[in-house]
Amino acid sequence: LNESKSIVQCLNEYLEMVDRAPYIVLMGDVGTGKSTILEKLTGEKGRSSAAFESFTRETSTFLVPDGSLIIADTPGSNTLKEKIEHNVCIAAAINFKPVSKLFIVVKAENRIDAVIDNVRKYADRLLDFPMDAVAVLVTHMDLVTWRKETFLELIDQEIGICEVVCSGKHTLPDHLLKDILFLCTTEFNLNIDNENFFQVFKIHSNHMKILKCTSDEVKRFTEMKNEFNKTKKQYSYKDLVDLTFEFQAYMTEEIVQAQKRISEQNNFTFDGESAANEAGHVANMVNQLRLVLYDIRVEALQYQAKHGVTELRRCPHCNLIWTKVEGCNGTTTCGSRPSSLEVRSSDFVEMGKFMFRWIEGTLRISKLANKRASGTRKSGNNVGCGKSINWTEMPPVSVPPEFNETVRVCTNDVKLLPREASGFSDNLLRKINMATNKLFVQSSSRQ
Repeated sequence: LNESKSIVQCLNEYLEMVDRAPYIVLMGDVGTGKSTILEKLTGEKGRSSAAFESFTRETSTFLVPDGSLIIADTPGSNTLKEKIEHNVCIAAAINFKPVSKLFIVVKAENRIDAVIDNVRKYADRLLDFPMDAVAVLVTHMDLVTWRKETFLELIDQEIGICEVVCSGKHTLPDHLLKDILFLCTTEFNLNIDNENFFQVFKIHSNHMKILKCTSDEVKRFTEMKNEFNKTKKQYSYKDLVDLTFEFQAYMTEEIVQAQKRISEQNNFTFDGESAANEAGHVANMVNQLRLVLYDIRVEALQYQAKHGVTELRRCPHCNLIWTKVEGCNGTTTCGSRPSSLEVRSSDFVEMGKFMFRWIEGTLRISKLANKRASGTRKSGNNVGCGKSINWTEMPPVSVPPEFNETVRVCTNDVKLLPREASGFSDNLLRKINMATNKLFVQSSSRQ
């Protein structure tokens, strides 16, 4: 203790350092060594266990002795019992405060590809998180002959994770802490709620009948997409644009129908002790269907009408900025408006309306009608100075970058659970919030 400072001053400085300390979350299967890592870094005893079932029952946060790092030790995500409760605890750890690094903890094995597979099953669920937020921590390195450099090269090639920390029986705590802190350069505000919970965590059982229903729905959905890709070749480009957009809307609704079918076939009620397992199975199916829908939406984006502004010019008299949507490059009047509000090519003024039916493995497409897409001009004051201008002689103006922003394809509008599971979903959110609040209380009492 510095004699020139009071105990209160030293305590306040320590608490300020704790507030600034990086926060990491250890996440992984039962028995991978998460609690052993915690014990090595903090000096805590009695957290680890050689038992098959998860010894860690809830999330706890700990400080390393010098206050430079806060660690959340979490239960095994793949525990056989109390699966929903354990994964709620992990969600609470991620929500607790800004995360400097989310470590996927895996146990070293002689077959390095098996270790990469263990990382992949977690990394695939974390795709909505910034990839810089995720790293890998490999334990039990003293039991294998391959080196960290070999693993780092392979994990980067296979999964795209380029940050790895390794630990073995003889790894010194100071060296392990230094390696972890080296990666903790940024904070990430991550959040798990009842909407994305089932993207991150695998809650469902391996019940063969239910998994078969899931497999059948995914197969059906994929076959519909493949059939569409074959059938669409017979349509003109004009029809293909509208056909593709209507098909992706149809397939979005088909996911809702798939939720209903799997629920009816397996008598899901989303109530009672089986609610979490039932919700997990439906979410597992929707996650797979979302991947197919994502590809469909990417393909639809290729047919997006090109309405973007590519050229702007300024009136030399009044400095108003214009774009040309029709006419020649010669003389006109500042403020002269287009003859129609429809600025697309005349080929696309009418939109096709289509109906899709899936009958005995065949996608039937029927064109119902054309609908004219046109606008009506609103009355208002004239714009422009009314003086004569020549498009080719007007000074050009740079097009703002936001005019041509690329549309981001996503499937987050598709709900993982049906409306019938809303009660379970609301209860899940309450559990996550309660677990997070409990972690706040525990952490405050420790400090």
